[in-house]
Amino acid sequence: MLPVIYAALALIVLFIGLVVFAAFDVTIDVKIKMARVSRHITIKWMGVSYKFRNGNGNSAKQKDKQAKSKKVKTKKKTKTSSIGISSWFRITRTIQKPVIRFIKDILGVVKFRKISCDLTFGFSDPADTGILSGLLYGLKGLFAKRCSVFDFSIDPQFQDEIFDLHVFTNIRFRISSLIFAVFRFVTNRKVLGAAWLVFRQRRASKPNMF
Repeated sequence: MLPVIYAALALIVLFIGLVVFAAFDVTIDVKIKMARVSRHITIKWMGVSYKFRNGNGNSAKQKDKQAKSKKVKTKKKTKTSSIGISSWFRITRTIQKPVIRFIKDILGVVKFRKISCDLTFGFSDPADTGILSGLLYGLKGLFAKRCSVFDFSIDPQFQDEIFDLHVFTNIRFRISSLIFAVFRFVTNRKVLGAAWLVFRQRRASKPNMF
């Protein structure tokens, strides 16, 4: 009995080791046009390939269910249930340095074979559009310096409310190489503080049922 248990444990350890240290090849193709989302993700590992395909082309029945659920939620709400765009920008500015360092760490261990992004966006408040535009141009420069196959197109719209995004990327990485970067990011004081702030605001925005 013991040899069987030892063999099973050895296989489990071997599998975990392969998952952590063997390379993953990932191809991601995401299109977002306002509320419609289509995703095509292909993962290759140790000669095994798996594809995820998910679209938002909902049927009429699904749309009716969603509309009904939205009406029910609206009746129950007594407070706003979402965090405003301005609040998200304040949070983003707070964690800007940890995010930039995290991106640099990721770019150092992830091999980008190809990455392209076409983004057209605009918010109801032109100031919010301008703030996000400045942030994205900064990130564009960061990626362009460290990734030779990077193509990023940004088209801010200050008069229309719109969000169209197309991202295509092919990357190769090992989980073992990502562990340190992820750990350093999630344990950063500013990141933890921002996460706590989001949690508090979401909790405060929930309707009081009593």
